[in-house]
Amino acid sequence: MSIGIEPLGEMVLIELEQAAEKTASGFMLPEAAREKMNVGTVVAAGPESEHVKAGDKVVYKKYAGTELTWEDTEYLLVKSEDLQAKVE
Repeated sequence: MSIGIEPLGEMVLIELEQAAEKTASGFMLPEAAREKMNVGTVVAAGPESEHVKAGDKVVYKKYAGTELTWEDTEYLLVKSEDLQAKVE
């Protein structure tokens, strides 16, 4: 699935996960109170990215990369060295 953005080198494009809108007990959280998660799904990986591929769910460093919005979806473009773990 191509969205029209192709990472170069060791860059990885991640679709960001949205923070929960409700607590576990069902209370609605206002947008200002929602914490941004450091988890997302790899949409595309550059040719030099060795350990991830499209579809992998990953944890990335908190202040890493460049945030961008493309066709109403939020993405993060990071170096593969800023990825910390795969989520299984």
